[in-house]
Amino acid sequence: MRGTTVAGRYRLVEAIGSGGMGTVWRAEDLQEGHHVALKIITLGEGDAVREAAFRREASVATRLSHPHVVAVHDHGAAHLDGQRALFLVMDLIDGPPLSALTARPLPLADTLAWAAQISQALEAAHRAGIVHRDIKPSNILIDQHRRARLCDFGIARLTEATHHTLTITGAAIGTPSYMSPEQARGDTNLAAPSDLYSLGCLLHELLTGAAPFTGSGWQVLHQHLHGTPAPLSTLRPGIPRELEQLVLELLDKNPDHRPTATQTRQRLTQLHFALSELAAAPTVTPGRRPAAPSLLDTPDPAGGRGRGPGPRITALWAGAVTGAAVASALTLTSVASPWASVLGAFAGLLLAVFYLLDPPQPPRPGELRITSAGLFTLLLLTGGEALALLVSTPSLWWAALAAAALGGPVLVGCASAVRRTVEHVLHRPAWNADLATTAGALHTTALLLAADHAGLSAFAMTAAGAALWPVTALLTAMVIPHGSRLRHGLPARTVTTAPRRGTRSYTATIAA
Repeated sequence: MRGTTVAGRYRLVEAIGSGGMGTVWRAEDLQEGHHVALKIITLGEGDAVREAAFRREASVATRLSHPHVVAVHDHGAAHLDGQRALFLVMDLIDGPPLSALTARPLPLADTLAWAAQISQALEAAHRAGIVHRDIKPSNILIDQHRRARLCDFGIARLTEATHHTLTITGAAIGTPSYMSPEQARGDTNLAAPSDLYSLGCLLHELLTGAAPFTGSGWQVLHQHLHGTPAPLSTLRPGIPRELEQLVLELLDKNPDHRPTATQTRQRLTQLHFALSELAAAPTVTPGRRPAAPSLLDTPDPAGGRGRGPGPRITALWAGAVTGAAVASALTLTSVASPWASVLGAFAGLLLAVFYLLDPPQPPRPGELRITSAGLFTLLLLTGGEALALLVSTPSLWWAALAAAALGGPVLVGCASAVRRTVEHVLHRPAWNADLATTAGALHTTALLLAADHAGLSAFAMTAAGAALWPVTALLTAMVIPHGSRLRHGLPARTVTTAPRRGTRSYTATIAA
């Protein structure tokens, strides 16, 4: 086919790539006088599925105009070598696909930059109602300016066109190593979170040199559905904890728990900016900690300080709010005002100290999603309840024993539900939500003590506590400061980056 002119305008020069959806040629645009990429699919009799996929790619791609999406300029049908074919004319990217670079872990700066750019492309696609459904290294090109460009919407679908899909019940379309769990199940109603899971798989490969799950096709699909990826820090020591946490969230089996493309882009951009700031720091000798900024005090790209205060300020603020709330509730009881203030201050101080001593850690799959500070507070409340019941009514020793034995697990389960409520309703980071949940438990306890003199039954008190806890947690989360640095407010670790050509290597402190 070399030398053939397609549609009287595009002369085929050389084949530069091929795949399941067609062959890509370098072609000369005879009208404009420059080279383009021409994708060709040769159709057979009754090949309606491939034709539908190609026509949808043309329809989808022409709706997207973004610096990190390969632009589509023309499409149509032609006869080549006696066969009917469809063609798509795109920008010619003089650069390798990302798959040519993933045989080994990539530099952290490149990974963060390219992943942020891919997230931007997905933002544009998702705003247009488009789900790509095949995010993988070979569908990302690196141009001559070292920018990532997303291409190949051959199996993308318009989210509003739910009646038109290439996925049939029990069959999955995509690339197994990068499929989301819902894609692996063959779901027909894939949405934007599916692309974010695939991006998590891609990030994992860029950082470690391998996708999170490997093996034969069906084995990989089963792992996507039921497997737990190995922590990035065990595969590549020195990975920033914020980045490890982001990948874990992207690979969450539940689509509702994954960050959006916008949130992902913001977090990657912040990490990349912080790393760029640290790159300017001089090399330090082993055993010394450099005076470089961590993510906790790095100014944002707009020129201002980082968004939101650090965890220390937030913990102290939450402690003050809790102390005031507990003291106010206790003044409604028979507790004298001075003692109410003392007890309130003690509760607030206890909360603040616990969370200052328990720095946030990224949750691992399968681990208890509650900090040790929150767990200790709940167990303390359980023990106090059992002791108070035993002292006030010794004949109910069996109830005190049951409360001591079962109260902890029940409260932990309730705390998990309340924390998720705060996360989803107010879009708070996990650590911020856990802090508000624990503070809410203390607030609720004080309110129940204040209501005890009203003579309510045990059932009524339990129902009141169940209703008050999420309310007090939400109110606490609303009044305490928050920001991206709560999500990224993690202990610092020293990391070393590989030198680029023409630059020096450096060792610097990054929140890791």
